[in-house]
Amino acid sequence: MSGRAIKVDALESATGLVELYRRGNYAFKWALLSNETAYSLNAGKEAIIACLKSPCSIRGNTWRVSLSPKDLLYLTGPASLVLEGRGSLIVIGEAPSRKSRVRLVKKFSELSRFTSGLEGYRRDIYVAIGEADPSDRLMAGFTEGWPGEWTSFPPHKHDDKLEIYVYYGLNGGYGLQVVEDYDGVDVFKVRDYDAVIILRGYHPNVATPNSRICYLWILCQVEGRKSMKVEFQPGFERIPLGTTHLSR
Repeated sequence: MSGRAIKVDALESATGLVELYRRGNYAFKWALLSNETAYSLNAGKEAIIACLKSPCSIRGNTWRVSLSPKDLLYLTGPASLVLEGRGSLIVIGEAPSRKSRVRLVKKFSELSRFTSGLEGYRRDIYVAIGEADPSDRLMAGFTEGWPGEWTSFPPHKHDDKLEIYVYYGLNGGYGLQVVEDYDGVDVFKVRDYDAVIILRGYHPNVATPNSRICYLWILCQVEGRKSMKVEFQPGFERIPLGTTHLSR
């Protein structure tokens, strides 16, 4: 491994929760549900639980929420949960938190959408958990690129954060995920429901013509205060951003 990123191929059969990556109290996990899977979140932690592919439900001791694909739940621990679904892909990001008794459902159908970028790098952005939401260190949303165009462009990095992309909507095409730093470059060929965990470096991506590169993103703020602040790759700073959720 380069230390810049890790690619994980899409799950092909049902699994319990699988830990994809951990750095201390920060972690990414996923599961492809066939029935029920238990999930525990300790006190002093927060989690984003996102649903992809098929509807799912999440059950606590005294409550239950139903999620459609691209809906998500934010909550703080302690919590003992049951994740239920058939063919549902569940993606989880965990981080430390000083909050307690917070539970927030974000429905994709209710999220605001804006188009970012100009021709060649246009994408629709849906921020589900952002800077203004009550999470301590987690943020999440969805990016849906236009056919054959780049996203996460101009290339940017945020080495104070960990991030996972889980791709969808390529519909038989594929994307190329670039991750580059001072020490080299990785290029991953990605298809629907593959994941790439970005540990450091600039990370633009592009879809094949007539395909759209779309992805769930979950950010963990490892250092400093939670923010959407990024650093653009030298040589690309003057490319117009258009409307954006990022800050320099």
